[in-house]
Amino acid sequence: MVVDLQDNALAALPTELLIEIFSLCTTSINPLANLNLLRVSKLWRAVVQSSPSIWQHLYLDDHSPITSSRAQAMLWVRQSRPLSFDIHLDVSQSSGLVLPLLSPLLPRMRRWRYFSMTGMRQETFDLSGYLGHRIDPLIISIQDPDDLYRSDLEQRRTFDVTPGWESMNIWVSELPKALSLAPLRFSTIVMTEYASSILTQPRAILDFLSACPSLELFFFTGSQHNDEPLLTPLPVAHLPRLRNLRLRRTCGTRSLLSYIDAPALVELHLGHLNVDFPIVGGGGARGPGNPWEDGDSDDEANDFSRSKYSDHATGMGLRRLLLRSNPPLEVLVMDWSDMRTKDFKFVFSRLERLETFFIEASDMSDKVIELLRPYYAQDEQRVKVRLPRLKSLELSTCNELSGEALLSVLTERVKVTDKWEGQGETLDEVIIAGCEKFTSRYATLLRKELGDRLRLEHE
Repeated sequence: MVVDLQDNALAALPTELLIEIFSLCTTSINPLANLNLLRVSKLWRAVVQSSPSIWQHLYLDDHSPITSSRAQAMLWVRQSRPLSFDIHLDVSQSSGLVLPLLSPLLPRMRRWRYFSMTGMRQETFDLSGYLGHRIDPLIISIQDPDDLYRSDLEQRRTFDVTPGWESMNIWVSELPKALSLAPLRFSTIVMTEYASSILTQPRAILDFLSACPSLELFFFTGSQHNDEPLLTPLPVAHLPRLRNLRLRRTCGTRSLLSYIDAPALVELHLGHLNVDFPIVGGGGARGPGNPWEDGDSDDEANDFSRSKYSDHATGMGLRRLLLRSNPPLEVLVMDWSDMRTKDFKFVFSRLERLETFFIEASDMSDKVIELLRPYYAQDEQRVKVRLPRLKSLELSTCNELSGEALLSVLTERVKVTDKWEGQGETLDEVIIAGCEKFTSRYATLLRKELGDRLRLEHE
């Protein structure tokens, strides 16, 4: 009887008024009222299903399973179309769930109206005037759990939209699992490890990257701690669009380079990877998940190295990257990062498209620079060079290189490559800085061959 009276009373109300009442229910009484209203009667169900304005307020929290939250988000997105919508995120248990909860909504940011967050951080964000297509880059700060609650973090915002800069920022103590994420469409990700008590291992990074199929630039700055023992193989992160990879201050170089598949990679920057202690885990120890590979044997050159463990790890990682992806690498920067002589030979023999090579603080010997000298291949009558497209070479603080070798190799190389037509490139720029054995006498002699193409430290 009550239901009949209710139905009769509501049936007499204009549909527009019902919509207003139901919208008020979702914003002021229960954010999930939509789902309850659908089950009351056929009339209510028809009104709720056909009224996008009732679905304009999406509430998500970190209490529900991620799969349920994702299904809820997609339902609200679909039912509110074509209107804009508001998102309220309640994160009181784990800041690591911010990205998983928002990931299915990021491709629809042009429809966002307001974003608010409660729980670990209080913030609001008005996107009503935001006309951008998407937020990019994603900036990830990995911090100790206690640091996630620092007062200065309260001043930071998940979304930073200023002229010329539109970024998403997250602060976590642990990277979210790929299974918890909808595919992330960021083209640039900057990830920095600030934590001292929480160690982010390559396995977690590779797993996260597997959810980033559109990634074009990845910049990771870590801390120098050992990898986890590899009891099982690491996951391969397939990044078909990655063009620029930058790794800095990490002992996970071998693992990361070995398990990233980047067939479009053009630039590789390796910074501050040299360490003077043994690397345990993915970069060194053998195990079921890290078998012996070609090149793991000692360097037959027996050259001096202050960082022999990281040299080995960097060289083996770069070998595996080249073998797996065969990328069209054009720029290789090694800043306080080094390899063994055998690794330089392997790499130089395969980088047919490399145009720029920069290396600083290397213990490379004359045997490495000799690899750039023209040579006659076996059973061939024409002269060849490794790195045939090399145009810019910079050597900084490479104190094991002799002046004689630099003068001889570079002179002979340009005499050959300057005459080439269609076979490759010649050096346009040579920068030699802080190489102790390259004295002014050698600089004078080399300038006679290179002219203005030679630049020295003081110039």
